[in-house]
Amino acid sequence: MIDLRVEVAPALRNGLAALGLDGEFAVLTAFNPRGQDISDDENKRRMGELEAELASVGHRFVRLDACSPDKSHCECSVALEVSREKAIDIARRWEQIAIFWFDGGAFWIYGAISDADPIKLPIE
Repeated sequence: MIDLRVEVAPALRNGLAALGLDGEFAVLTAFNPRGQDISDDENKRRMGELEAELASVGHRFVRLDACSPDKSHCECSVALEVSREKAIDIARRWEQIAIFWFDGGAFWIYGAISDADPIKLPIE
């Protein structure tokens, strides 16, 4: 579990590296396009299509759940080692508001279909 409300500790970076995520990567999803809740079946279908798309072009990814701190909201997601620009492009095609970006030291929120400025996490 990664708590984005606190700094990324060295032990967590080591854990990410053990999963094959030892550099920059994005966390993105196909769930709930444009932030609109859709059915579980539709979300699962969309996520399967996203994973198939990534696999078809040879992108290696790690499946994960991105959840609120109290776990009242979770979205199936992938951690994907691509450039930030490529990750944002993928997220835009899947109508996602934003992605999480790990720069090797900290997580950020970058807008995809949103024009918001990047936000470094944790928010101080």
